[in-house]
Amino acid sequence: MYLKKIEISGFKSFAKKTDLSFKNQISGIVGPNGSGKSNTAEAFRFVLGEQSMKNMRGKKGEDLIFSGKTGRLNKASVKVIFDNKDRTLDLDYDEISVERSVFRDGSNEYLINNSKVRAKDVVELLTGANIGSSGHHIISQGEADKILSISPKERKSVLEEALGLKSFVIKKQESERKLEKTDENLKEVKIRERVNGPRIRFLEKEVDKIQKSKDLKVELERLYKNLFPHKVDLKNKLSEINKKSEEVFKEKEDKEKEISLKQGDLEKAKENPVDKNKDRKEKEIINLENQLEKFSSEKKELERKLAKNEFDLERYQKELDLFRKKSENTQVQIEEYNKKVVGILEIISKALKTDISKLKFVAEEVLNFLGFQKNGQEKLDFSPEIIEKLKENIQKIKEKISEIQVQEESIFKKIRILSSDSENTTEMISQEIKIQILELEKKLSEISSKFSELNNQKIKILKEIQAYEKEETHIISIFGLEKLQEFLKAEKNIQEENILEKITRTRIILENNGVNFSEDILNEFNQLKENQEFVKKEIDDLEKSKKELNQLIIEVENEIEKRFRAGIEKVNSEFKKFFSTLFMGGSAEIFLIKIPIKNKDDNKMEEFELGLDIKVSLPNKKITGLGMLSGGERSLTSIALLFAMSSITPPPFIILDETDAALDEANSKRYGDMIEKLAEHSQLILITHNRETMSRAGLLYGVTMDRDGISRLLSISFEEGEAFAK
Repeated sequence: MYLKKIEISGFKSFAKKTDLSFKNQISGIVGPNGSGKSNTAEAFRFVLGEQSMKNMRGKKGEDLIFSGKTGRLNKASVKVIFDNKDRTLDLDYDEISVERSVFRDGSNEYLINNSKVRAKDVVELLTGANIGSSGHHIISQGEADKILSISPKERKSVLEEALGLKSFVIKKQESERKLEKTDENLKEVKIRERVNGPRIRFLEKEVDKIQKSKDLKVELERLYKNLFPHKVDLKNKLSEINKKSEEVFKEKEDKEKEISLKQGDLEKAKENPVDKNKDRKEKEIINLENQLEKFSSEKKELERKLAKNEFDLERYQKELDLFRKKSENTQVQIEEYNKKVVGILEIISKALKTDISKLKFVAEEVLNFLGFQKNGQEKLDFSPEIIEKLKENIQKIKEKISEIQVQEESIFKKIRILSSDSENTTEMISQEIKIQILELEKKLSEISSKFSELNNQKIKILKEIQAYEKEETHIISIFGLEKLQEFLKAEKNIQEENILEKITRTRIILENNGVNFSEDILNEFNQLKENQEFVKKEIDDLEKSKKELNQLIIEVENEIEKRFRAGIEKVNSEFKKFFSTLFMGGSAEIFLIKIPIKNKDDNKMEEFELGLDIKVSLPNKKITGLGMLSGGERSLTSIALLFAMSSITPPPFIILDETDAALDEANSKRYGDMIEKLAEHSQLILITHNRETMSRAGLLYGVTMDRDGISRLLSISFEEGEAFAK
């Protein structure tokens, strides 16, 4: 990369557009004092991003714009053009132009290849190529001594820039600014987290209560859905109990009438002796015998049915037992068969590398071929419930036979009494009737007890129904009327024990919870929760960023220190050579020193920062510090150091603005030799009065100024002049 041209328009004394092309490695700009030749150096500072007006000999932006006898301009601009075929500048262009303009209102405009950019973009682009607006590669007469007079800390910064470390320093400074900003953001975010915390914790409890209440409502809804189908069951059961009560009540009335009739028979037996009723007695015996015959026939039929039912029961029971055994065996066989199928499938699948949803039929065919059959589940020819029905029938038949036997025994007793010729016949008949009355009264008592039990059940069911109806009020208050209608139409679900108790307990807990189901609470909680999660993520990101920035700063500092220490050794080597050349001997070196930093709290010196100091030794002269050097000696020492810095990490070009003004003829020659050495690595632009220095340039620009105060250029190429002279 090299500097091709600078275009100056309206800048200071250059009222008209002026171009300076730099085709030679060393170019000179000469002219009398006051002609404006040093304005070219300031034009370079300006276009390369200098922000200090002091360094450009002005107080404000409009001081840089031409204002002369012929009038004043409203804008000053400077453009530099670089050859960038080697891509030193990090843009994919063979030629790159950088332009800066300043306007009367003090505003600035920056362009890279005619596209508007920020000042920062220009600085970053040029820093990457070791070019800056000031420092070691733009050195004016007044600044040559500056390297000696500035503080050790500032001197260290100059060396860092000369060593090409400015990009690292900028990176560190940017990282430190980002770190500072990150710390500020982190504090702000943590304050937000702390402010939101108590409110979130309060709302969290409220939302927890709301969620518990919602869960309770869901559970209560489930219970109510099971409650009302049960109420229907209760009403059906009540209807059955009422029907059964009517039947039992009718049976009770019948028994009471039967007892009344028997009591009438007992009164008649006492009034009428037996021997007076012989004919009636015989007729009654015949009637009783007919009843016996009828009971005997009925009992035989029942015994036949009993035998058949018992036979069927035994047969079905055996078939059921056999079926269960076969089912168990079949299940075992099926499981074994399936295991064989799976085993064969795995073998075939591995061998053929094929899916097992595709080879199942192959495995079954293999098993069939080998004689293994998959037995199906057998089915019963009858329903298992028939066995229970048979058992129920057998029990009923046995009960009926038992009743007939009791009635037969009663008839036998009557016949014996009627057939007896004893004098106590009347008494025996009365006694028999009394026994019958007692039996009837016993049955009546059982019926009455049954009737009372049915009444108790009826009362209990009515109370439950009333309790259900009472719950309807609670349902309306909790869920609304529409929900009640839904519950009343709900289909029967799984029967649940103690459902009313569960409902009452759940409802009381819900009422005691006393939570206002406000959507505002949920919305506020969700919004704060979401915000807090975002804040926590922001904190994590910031802490991660802080950690990364700290690590980056450490890495950059280490890299700067590593390169800086290595650079000091190289600069010292060149510094000694240039110094020895200029002073015909002697020695010089730069070295790091520790500078104490005051603690702001207690003013104690607890920390240190590094600075750069200079030590020189002149031939045949004893000095103890830089303050003992004469003006010329300081200039030569400064030049030696600046040249040494520039030779280590050579910038693309160096501008020397009358740095040779104080040199005598002998020193000028040595100065010229050093210039040619520097020119091996960098383009040199020399603003000078010195003839020896001029002689080293391949191209000279002459700057003149007329009475109008406008600088103008003349140029001559020594190479072309020599060719013309020959």
